[in-house]
Amino acid sequence: MTKFTTKYLTGMLVAIGLAGTLTTAKPLSAQDVGDNFPERLITTVVPFPPGGAADTFARLLSEQFEQRWGQATVVENRPGGGGIVATRHVVGQPADGYTFLIVTVGHAVNPSLQDSLPYDTLNDLTPVAMVAQLPSVLVVNAGLEVETVADLVEMAQANPGGLTFGSSGNATTSHVAGALFTTLAGVDMLHVPYSGSAPAITDLIGGQIDMMIDPVLSSAQHVETGRLRALAVSTAERSALVPDLPTMAEAGIDGYEFGAWFMLLAPAGTPEPIVAKVNAAINEMLKTDAMTDRLARLGAEAVSMAPSDLQAFLEAEIASYAEIVEAAGMKVD
Repeated sequence: MTKFTTKYLTGMLVAIGLAGTLTTAKPLSAQDVGDNFPERLITTVVPFPPGGAADTFARLLSEQFEQRWGQATVVENRPGGGGIVATRHVVGQPADGYTFLIVTVGHAVNPSLQDSLPYDTLNDLTPVAMVAQLPSVLVVNAGLEVETVADLVEMAQANPGGLTFGSSGNATTSHVAGALFTTLAGVDMLHVPYSGSAPAITDLIGGQIDMMIDPVLSSAQHVETGRLRALAVSTAERSALVPDLPTMAEAGIDGYEFGAWFMLLAPAGTPEPIVAKVNAAINEMLKTDAMTDRLARLGAEAVSMAPSDLQAFLEAEIASYAEIVEAAGMKVD
């Protein structure tokens, strides 16, 4: 037998052995995938520019993920379209557990506010975890000559369409909150949408717009420095962060109750063990004294929910905000 023949047969036997190994190898199960997660960079997409409440919570989660799993994470800001730009992007990503989306009330409003969406809100995304709930605060430009909600309503009634309220974008938390206010107060105010909370607050401070109802996290520091004036909180109970502020109901807007929530989603089809693992991790994080303290300083409240409960919650929110959109006559500006 020649050296060539020996080498050839040896190569054939190796190839056959490898083929047999490949044929009999078992693919990783969904549970194996969950056990091995995470193995690489995790990305959390935020539908707004840096600086707002959603961005703050996304970065807080990323920090906790890195500490827990020792895996690098990144927060990616994709503002635009009231959250549609970011949501469409995430829907198009692989359902492998390495891309998440943090959303708030606007995600539940878009289906009734938009004629069509480039995704199915309930079926193209999988709820992973609730992060927090956060009260909003009605703030006005410091130069506006109003001291109370009653003063603001009186000024708006005297100047139909003359006052403006800003928001972090169409169908966002602040848009819904503002539209609900104008409806219940019976006033006509012009809605001015921005690409996020931070630029809206900047223009509110500068006097380009008159009023905004936004998560307390975004505006509290500006109220403290006197650049904005706070008139009321949006929730049924007073906020521990601003205990001296009356609720909207106490300020004369009967029936007003509104709070922002922040939820983590993933592309539909993300393996259930990964969803369960991330959900459990977040729920455990939220129970720690360190996280409870950090959320309290942000004026937020931790909320733990199972993925199945989140789906039902989201369905109920979509139905509820459809009624608000119709009652308020909300439109995409």
